Order: sequence, then C-alpha cells, then structure tokens
Amino acid sequence: METTARKKIVQEYYSKRAKDYDRQKIRTWKSEHGFGIEVLNEVIDALAAFEDKPVLEVGVGSGRIGFPLLKRVKPCFVGLDLSREMLRLAKTKVASHNKEFNTVLGDAEWLPFIDEVFDAAICISAMHYFADSEVGLTEFSRVLKENGVFVYGDLTLHELDNCGFLDALEKTLSYAHARYVKPSEMKRLLENRGFRISRMKVIPYGKSFQSLMEDKGKYFDVKPDALNECARRATMEEKKLYSIGRSGLTLFYTLITASKESRS
Repeated sequence: METTARKKIVQEYYSKRAKDYDRQKIRTWKSEHGFGIEVLNEVIDALAAFEDKPVLEVGVGSGRIGFPLLKRVKPCFVGLDLSREMLRLAKTKVASHNKEFNTVLGDAEWLPFIDEVFDAAICISAMHYFADSEVGLTEFSRVLKENGVFVYGDLTLHELDNCGFLDALEKTLSYAHARYVKPSEMKRLLENRGFRISRMKVIPYGKSFQSLMEDKGKYFDVKPDALNECARRATMEEKKLYSIGRSGLTLFYTLITASKESRS
C-alpha cells in the first residue's frame, strides 16, 4: 500500500478508536495506565535523569506513557501524534501539567523539529505503522543530541517466527499495519543508524481473540471467522511459538534503550 494512503488509514483508525482507547488498553494490560507496570517502569527508569530536559514522544497517543513520566520524572515533554483526537485525549489527561506538556500534530517519519534539539526520544507501539523503519530511526537520530537516549517499545515477532505469522494475523485485522520486526532485527537497525544499545527486554503477555477483535477488527469490519481462520492455518511451530489456543495467544513486547553515539 502507498505510504500516504496508509497514514490516512492510521489517522482514521485512531480517530474512531479514541473514545475506547484507554479502556481497551487497561483491559489488556490490567493496569490503570494501560501498560503493565513492568513496561512502564522500564521507560521511566531509562529516562529517570531527564528532569527539566526536552523529551519527545512520537506516537504519544492518549498519554499513557507521557502522563506517568511527567509525574515521576518531570521532563519538558513534547508529544507528537498523527491523530488530532488522540492528542485531545492526551491534553485532557495531563491538564494539570500544561506548562511541561506540549502536543504537536505531525508525522513520525518527517519530524517537524530542528536538528539535535531533544535529550531523549520515545517511540512506543507505533513503529509497526512506519512504511520504512530506517527512515524513522534516521529522523529520531537527527533530532536527538549526541549521546541522547532513545527508547523503543513495540509488539514484535517471536525471534523464531521466520514466516511472519504475526504479520499475517495483524493484516487480517487491520489495513493500517505495515510490518513487525524481530527483536534482533530492531537491534540491528538501531546499531546501523548509530545507536548504542544499553538494555533490551522482551515481555510476553496474553491476548484474547475477543480483545483483538475489539481493538482492531471491528474498526475494519473484519468478521471473527477471519481471525479464527488465520489462527487455524497457523503451523504447529507457530502455534507453539505464540501459545495459540482456542480463545487467545501470547504476544511479545520488546523494549530497547539506546543512545546516539558521538561522532567524535
């Protein structure tokens, strides 16, 4: 699919989903923040030293990372998103932090910022929408200062998924999806773009088929039978990797903390 068309689909998807977004995320992660505490703490620990420092989150969504970060670290926070409706949610959530929290409607692959302006950048659950991950990482590197910290988090393929079952599943549910990567591939992409990896963690979590339909399929008029058929067609190896059962499966969330290496 052509890049501009996909971005329009992503915008429309999150415009429709905005009113349900936090409830859906809280249900999946069983946490008031819409993320498991393990995921949230990894991000906050990576940025603990950035009080009063300019920090960018690309794909800020409803602020489920940004809000706790503001409360516990207190950076000068900028949240960018492609969806106006999601930015409104974020602004409402952090209304008491207006002085530190700024939102920008913009494109992650064409960041509207000057070079080397941020001390840290975050991209959580967004890069699988990028047409070209390398373009996105080049942009993150461009706006980060030397030795600036980058925190990546996203759903990833199982490291042994060589046929892309998770991509097939996602594309059954959503027209917005571009592609998932393996944890090792994202590590390589980061290193190729001049980042030094300091920490990497893969967190498994369960997801029901009903939740997948509520989060994605219903917004694209996908019928449950299509999801069930995709799961049925999985090979024995794929069923083992993702613990695919009658009502759900196990997914894998990868977090990587890296820093932009000095050119000297």
